[in-house]
Amino acid sequence: MLNRWIGILSVAAMLLANAAIVVQDVLPRWFPDDAPPSEAQLLRAGERRQVQVGIYHADGWPVGCSWTRSHRKAVGGIVQVVTTTVLGPIRLSGGMAVPRVRVETEITYRANELRVDELEFSMFGLGLPISLRGAAMSTGEFAARWQVASQRGDFILDAGAPAALGDVIRPFDRLPDLHVGQRWRLELLDPLSHILPQLRDSGVELEPIVIRVTGKTTITHQGQPVETYVVDGGSATAYVAEDGRVLRQEVDVPLLGRLVLLDEPYDEAALERAKRSVAVDWEAGRLDRDAAGGE
Repeated sequence: MLNRWIGILSVAAMLLANAAIVVQDVLPRWFPDDAPPSEAQLLRAGERRQVQVGIYHADGWPVGCSWTRSHRKAVGGIVQVVTTTVLGPIRLSGGMAVPRVRVETEITYRANELRVDELEFSMFGLGLPISLRGAAMSTGEFAARWQVASQRGDFILDAGAPAALGDVIRPFDRLPDLHVGQRWRLELLDPLSHILPQLRDSGVELEPIVIRVTGKTTITHQGQPVETYVVDGGSATAYVAEDGRVLRQEVDVPLLGRLVLLDEPYDEAALERAKRSVAVDWEAGRLDRDAAGGE
């Protein structure tokens, strides 16, 4: 059963590799610029923020949608960022069909320390439990546990990680106070690389990349021309408005190809419909499998 979904999990792994910005490691001597402030720094006490991103193939057909809800508690400085991403159904080249899946990520920041305190990741729609849980320890290390079906495993990141975390699908969220020529260093973690059957024995590997603000350009956003900063990093390019909103992102994803992520008006009703659609698809699939004898 697990091998049947290797291709799908590989796609999800690459999405996470592009999206989960885990370690903010600015090297003062090599990269003197500061990284833009994180959500934990930007939100005021009691403030909530809601963002929706439509996900499209470069050819224009829809792939899915992602919703992020951020909240800084009025007391205690705790910031929670919850992201729901729904993808599919998608038919890939070669005839493999990706069912509609839902990915949920919840990140808890201790704002005063500017670090991730807890991380929870779950994937629904594939018919087997897939999850990753992590928490900061008193030693400064970050301990994590993953599960796929009956398989489980643990790993520990060193005391330098994680310092910042993005959402599941978007390499960039808010990037205020940019200037042309700015650059900062990040390291990317791919959590699902340790969930797939080909588990590496070397521990969690962090991939360093450099993010650069390469220039400014005008794009059309919701029918209006908007001047934006162009931000390049890894396999992603983002177009960021003066106020820090990321209006457009372009990301290369294996199997799916070039994806375009567009900022959209937040729609809570669409989020609830998307959640229910995954549950309905999974229940229909379960009934089909039961009728076929569980295969």
